[in-house]
Amino acid sequence: MAEERTEPREINFRQMLPWTELFRSFQVALDPKKLLMAAGGILVMAFWWWVWSWAFYSLATKPEWGRTGPADWGEFQQDRRKWNVLHEAAGKDVEYTDANDLARNPEEFDKINAPVQAAISAIAKNPKASEFQTADGKIPIEGRPDGYHLMLDDQPYVIRAKPFGALRTLPWDEDRGPNPYLLVTGRAGPQWEAGRFWEWLFTKQLPVLIEPLIKFLKPVVYLFDPNAGLLNRIYFLIVVLGTLATWAFFGGAITRMAAVQVARNEKITLTDAVKFVCARYVSFLTAPPFPLAFVAVMVVLLAIFGLIHMIPIFGEIWDGLLWPLVLLAGLAMAVVLVGLVGWPMMYATISTEGSDSFDAISRSYSYVYQSPWHYVWYCVVALAYGAVVVFFVGFMGSLIVFLGKWGMSVGTWPARDPAFLFLGAPTSFGWRALLLEGSAAIGELSWWNYIGVALVSIWLGLVFLLILGFGYSYFWTATTIIYLLMRRKVDDTDMDEVYLEEDEGEESYSASTMMPAPSEPAAAGPSVTMIESPTLRSTGPPPAGHEPAAEAPAGAPGNPAGHETPSPAAGEDGSKPAAGPA
Repeated sequence: MAEERTEPREINFRQMLPWTELFRSFQVALDPKKLLMAAGGILVMAFWWWVWSWAFYSLATKPEWGRTGPADWGEFQQDRRKWNVLHEAAGKDVEYTDANDLARNPEEFDKINAPVQAAISAIAKNPKASEFQTADGKIPIEGRPDGYHLMLDDQPYVIRAKPFGALRTLPWDEDRGPNPYLLVTGRAGPQWEAGRFWEWLFTKQLPVLIEPLIKFLKPVVYLFDPNAGLLNRIYFLIVVLGTLATWAFFGGAITRMAAVQVARNEKITLTDAVKFVCARYVSFLTAPPFPLAFVAVMVVLLAIFGLIHMIPIFGEIWDGLLWPLVLLAGLAMAVVLVGLVGWPMMYATISTEGSDSFDAISRSYSYVYQSPWHYVWYCVVALAYGAVVVFFVGFMGSLIVFLGKWGMSVGTWPARDPAFLFLGAPTSFGWRALLLEGSAAIGELSWWNYIGVALVSIWLGLVFLLILGFGYSYFWTATTIIYLLMRRKVDDTDMDEVYLEEDEGEESYSASTMMPAPSEPAAAGPSVTMIESPTLRSTGPPPAGHEPAAEAPAGAPGNPAGHETPSPAAGEDGSKPAAGPA
């Protein structure tokens, strides 16, 4: 007997290594519809942040000792710290730490106020200044990475530039590191030198990749800052709610399109995604704030518990006996806040399952705590792969605008350098530095020059938003795939299972398999009797005792036109009975 040949089975890496599904995120995220939704979300969020930052910062008064603020030094310092927090979040100009921040009492303030102000003026004029002039003569100053150091009355003081505008800076001007094209060509400085690559990766590239998460957490961190104060907390809460409302819509639409595309290998229209989100917008909106609301309730309960501590003697006994309740409350808040790392999966849950906010919260926390190492691994793979593809897209975007500017300059240089057109280019990712590199000094411009600058800036700004939007699109796409992988691991659910609306199931996915409807007759004509095809008739033997009826010849009585003679089983009107099973 001859041996049978067996063909080796094809290895399915998707089944053996399911995390390789994350490598589809680049292709899925690079979809014009998703990029458009991401760019729209970035624009709406930036406008929301800027409006409220401008409003609260304009209404605030900068406390200065002896001019504004309370007369008590302790209360003044509290107001000053509140203003510093607001300036860091919503400030519009750079400021330096002065005597109001450096002095520890009113007497010290009076001693150092004048020389510190002189040092700040010298630094503003020349950042490399090594000394400054006072009424008592020149005083040396040393610039270091942590600030400008000076000695006054044998006491060291450090003047630093205060951070500002964290929630006010528009996306075109945010610091996202050097330009990718200049990095690749080696013209961006010592960014990739030995020992500095990892610094660049973790301080510049990684924040760009997880920017949607940072945008969500940054105002939350300010909200819980102990120096924020009530008015600032209202401002930060408004920013948090606006951010959640923005990405509940735009992020929900992106995750919906990604879920259907990954699970079904089909694409839905932007209209279908928007309709899906609008129908469940309340669920998208309320799912992420619920854990924060729980933490807020626990804080209020602990604050009420702490009021009793103010009662002498009884307060100590109260704290000692019921301190386990405080520990349990702290444990509950810790569990909720740590589990909030699965926040992005809440949107993916609703988009995939078509469920509500309760299901989104329970699934995200359940998946994180039941299989934490798988979640960490999937996130690491998504971050490593995302760092590469986001840098690649940034490089391609920079190369596109650079080649466009270079090709245009070939026909105009040196008669008329078009570099002035890029004065309004985005400073983020070093785009303006890239487009102005190697250009001659730009002189005075006319009004028509500014028209060209404005129009070119609009186009560059739109292109920049789309390129920046890829990072957001990738974030939500990778989050959706991670959710499908976690669902497969914890719930043993196939990745191709996704909730479909009726219109999506019938129109978007079944339209290609539907048979075309029969067309109407072109014109009215004589009545024609349709004869059943012989191939569709029963081929079995006729029943016993049944003889087929003979057809009358054409022209015979009862069949003058040669029509088919009805069988005996037919009704009197010649109609056939309903067909039974073959």
